[in-house]
Amino acid sequence: MDLSIVGYIMLLIMVIVAILFFSGKATKKAVNIITIILLAVFSIVIVVDLELYSNWGYRIDAAPILYLKTPGEAMASVEGWVIVLFTLFSILLFSASYFVYTLILRKTKLAKAKWWSIPIFVFLASTMIIPIRGGFGVAPMNPGKVFFSSNLYSNHASLNVIWNLMYSISKSGNMYKEYPNYANEVESTKFYESLNIGKESAEKVLNCDKPNVVIILLESFSAKTIESLGGAEGVTPNFTKLSNEGLLFTNIYASGDRSDKGIIAVLSGFPAQPTQSIIKHTVKASKLPSISNSLYSVGYSTAFYYGGDPDFANIRSFLYNASFKSIITQDDFPKSLRVSKWGVHDEHLFKRLLADLDSAQSPYFKLLFTLSSHEPYDIPEEPTFPATSLENMYLSSVNYTDKWLGWFFEQAQKKSWYDNTLFVLIADHGHKHPGSTPYYKPEKFAIPMLWVGGALDTIGIISRIGGQIDLAQTLLYQLNIKADDYYFSRNLLSDERNPFAYYVFNDGFGFVTHEGVFVWDHVGQRTIVDAPNDSIKESAFSYFSNYQRYFLGL
Repeated sequence: MDLSIVGYIMLLIMVIVAILFFSGKATKKAVNIITIILLAVFSIVIVVDLELYSNWGYRIDAAPILYLKTPGEAMASVEGWVIVLFTLFSILLFSASYFVYTLILRKTKLAKAKWWSIPIFVFLASTMIIPIRGGFGVAPMNPGKVFFSSNLYSNHASLNVIWNLMYSISKSGNMYKEYPNYANEVESTKFYESLNIGKESAEKVLNCDKPNVVIILLESFSAKTIESLGGAEGVTPNFTKLSNEGLLFTNIYASGDRSDKGIIAVLSGFPAQPTQSIIKHTVKASKLPSISNSLYSVGYSTAFYYGGDPDFANIRSFLYNASFKSIITQDDFPKSLRVSKWGVHDEHLFKRLLADLDSAQSPYFKLLFTLSSHEPYDIPEEPTFPATSLENMYLSSVNYTDKWLGWFFEQAQKKSWYDNTLFVLIADHGHKHPGSTPYYKPEKFAIPMLWVGGALDTIGIISRIGGQIDLAQTLLYQLNIKADDYYFSRNLLSDERNPFAYYVFNDGFGFVTHEGVFVWDHVGQRTIVDAPNDSIKESAFSYFSNYQRYFLGL
């Protein structure tokens, strides 16, 4: 992360050198001015961060900048002596840094450059993308790349404060974007509270109080690929077979359209945002509850399995905050197995999980996140469907993961630990294929959710409409664990009224009920799909307004 910041600075300097190549004196003066400005800004940020961290518990980000819109109110909360002390520290740090700078460069002379220096410096500037991105991997630099410990303070200490501030500012525009209030606060709050009536009176479907829990998060598994959900035939025969052995939820919708949104929805029971994902806002994400945290607090061991790079989309930092004590990634597999663009294919991940379960001490919570059905669908075998289109390539990749899913359960059912284990199979998001479903339609967000395993006492179908976010309340209730922190999650096995699902796409949302669907476009302030009655539309706006108010207040 330190090198990433250096990369940004060097990119700026090299561009200036290329522009001012005709004058060594002008170049040196420009570099000197830029250095003074950067040192001054950096010194102030570093000193302010010292105080903010002691009070807020996280490194400086875009949040304090928002308070500068009302500087009078912001400064009113700071004592005068603190301002004086910080000013002195900033001046001292700046002076010491500038002294070292001048000491090193005092005798440096920049000669007038030749014309051919322009392409050289332009090329050198372009190479700065390597340290800026943090290397050659798929995932660009993000806070999660430097998180390494279950101790949050250690992770915060590893952040470069200047880089963290720049990153936060770059993400804050969409993160703090506020849409119109479509319903007043009193009505929207009252509406949401009415939805949760009866959630504490649910049917028990497990045969033990403290089973092992394994969530298998299936990359891009659309309900349209699941035959038992009315999807295409022959794509997921093993999932369909398992559907007859477990509890199948037939009306479940993803909260968003990307993996980073899906992980939050599944683990934290928190709805996705219309644009950026909250997982990229480390401070907000750290305030969310998580299934892993809830289980860890009552004695479960926790582990996360992913064949790729969890630094992608800042997932790693969320995992540490969510009390995952073991994180298995592509780095835990031989390089010879990293043949996918994203890392290690699902067959090796399922084999690793199976082996680990044999030696795991109960009770445990594990989450396995597949990746082979992610674009570009480069599975390590002959495709089941002719690779003549992206749709067929997608279907073949889903079929590949389904094959190894079937293999895993065939092996797992022979193990002694299977009788005391609950498996939850759920997708991170849906997909436009098969059928090229438009981006806003609920069919694009329809996903499977299946509970199966020896700890399950009930087999059948649950047709109540719900979403990924409802897994938290539903599961924790079965485990006799309080879930009051999961404000937006609902118990799908309870007697609550008016079941629905809420999903988001870029600057819009959909609201699905048994009576009909309502889809809204925030940008155009228009209805895309109109509801059959006004009550659905009113409920949708009340839900969104209540959610937005909660989110902005995190």
